[in-house]
Amino acid sequence: MESNQLPIEPQTWIELYQKQEYVKLSEKFIRIIEHFERKTYITISTVLRHQINVFIKNFLYFFTQPDYLLHKSHIVRFIQLNPTLANLVAISDFKTTDGYLKILIHQPKNLAKILTLYSPRNTFFLNCQAFFEADLKLTELWYSYFCEAYRYGMANPTIYQNLRKHLEIDFTQLTSFYQLTNLYFGSTYINGDDDRAIKQKINQTIQNSQFCQTAGIQNRPNPRKIAIITAYWIPGHSAYRIFSGFIESLKEDYDLTLVHLGVPNDNLSTTHFKTIKYVNFIDGNLNLDSIRVNDFALVFYPDVGMNQESIILANLRLAPIQVCGLGHSVSTFGSQIDYFISGTDVEIAEDADSNYSEKLVLLPGYGANHQKPDYQIKNIKKRRSELIVNCPWYAHKINYPLIASLQKILNNARVNLLFRFYPGHAASEKNGILPLVADLGKLLGESNIEVILNQPYETYMEIMEEGDVCLDSYPFGGCNIIVDSLYLRKPIVTFEGKKWYNRIGSQMLREVGLTELIATNVEQYISLTLKLIHDEEYRQSISQKLERVNLDETIFRNESQLFFKQAIDSLIHERAIA
Repeated sequence: MESNQLPIEPQTWIELYQKQEYVKLSEKFIRIIEHFERKTYITISTVLRHQINVFIKNFLYFFTQPDYLLHKSHIVRFIQLNPTLANLVAISDFKTTDGYLKILIHQPKNLAKILTLYSPRNTFFLNCQAFFEADLKLTELWYSYFCEAYRYGMANPTIYQNLRKHLEIDFTQLTSFYQLTNLYFGSTYINGDDDRAIKQKINQTIQNSQFCQTAGIQNRPNPRKIAIITAYWIPGHSAYRIFSGFIESLKEDYDLTLVHLGVPNDNLSTTHFKTIKYVNFIDGNLNLDSIRVNDFALVFYPDVGMNQESIILANLRLAPIQVCGLGHSVSTFGSQIDYFISGTDVEIAEDADSNYSEKLVLLPGYGANHQKPDYQIKNIKKRRSELIVNCPWYAHKINYPLIASLQKILNNARVNLLFRFYPGHAASEKNGILPLVADLGKLLGESNIEVILNQPYETYMEIMEEGDVCLDSYPFGGCNIIVDSLYLRKPIVTFEGKKWYNRIGSQMLREVGLTELIATNVEQYISLTLKLIHDEEYRQSISQKLERVNLDETIFRNESQLFFKQAIDSLIHERAIA
């Protein structure tokens, strides 16, 4: 259904409302919202903007009429469409559902409607305790979908604050979770200092579920059998880029099985594996048939939390030794994972208990094995006159305090700046990209930003080459983006914190002799960036220094592969003699 075929039929809606044919009216509304759930618009034509405005104006009017009652068959679907509707309203000239929510609050039988319209974009925060008391199941559903806004960026201060407040709600009464990645994965980006409690609750709920209680895992460990469990064993993916060397180090001494999570993927790298197994959802249920009976001595998860299957499986006992790594560099906080593998050069060892629920295994080095980018430097000539600041951050790493820092950089710059963002594909889902662009433009000025949508790696690196300087994100910093920037010999400022994910970039700068570009507070982050912007000679000296650095002997050295294998050998040996 193209935009010119959208069933925008105000007269039909009026007639259905007058006849009290609310089921048919809801079906028509759902059909239109589902169109925007499926189809992403990068630009909005005048015609489409008019259609969106007409739809939102009429939808909100009818939806908030006291006599328009939702049929029980539509309630769940409307709540599931909450994120799409919030993005669609943000694209329209209405921007938020604030006024209509205030109307609903005073109506009877209003809960389902409130849960449909209430999102982090609303400029007020409702007391949600009454929601739980009115209908726990519906509120549990809404609770997860509300969190989805983090996927589309938190540059908007209202979204940022509302999502953080959302994690402070008393969720201990929840008995079910939906859209697990919204809560489990998203909680770290919403507030990485307060993600332990929600993860513990999610893990506990999964472990107590009938699925886990009746999983029937039968394991007879063979000390030569190891399973690698991930959805992302694909060349170019961030998890693959930092772990492929580690897995290669195991192939001579172990019989390796790749357990691919999710639907089969033709792009999987299967070189080092004797067996490939698949675990995915079938008719809404996670099918464990391929691994229910297994002989794994150890299972290794490169990236727990990045998809729903990994979150659930991490709460099962598939093997006597269960290990995870830095593909998603955050503790599971209470799953059935025994060990978390990281690196001595990056971690603050004395913070292990506060940062991890697993036993921390520290390898010499980073705890990751960085691959050299598969890209030939092209010495791209600039096509823009502004000084270009690369901000290669996925949308979920974009937050208001970080953008406020860019505002200060922009306000104090004596040259024209262009901030170039790379938010990734997830930001485009459910039409989240245009609201993100609008939020960034409002804070930084439309002429000062450029948003690069999902591009092949080759194109991404070409665009990165045109940049003058790079910035790391905070509080969740980058890993592979630091590698890319250093490989391109681009000066990059990092912001160091107390967790691996905001320390790895700074440690790589130390390795190449650029400690001077490490900030430990906002003021330093801003001042270091301004120094690179204003002092062209200094900026060039940094690039020249990087040209002289042997990245093969620093960033891309591979002795950590041996350390990883030794750690795996030791874990299996200790278990065998226990």
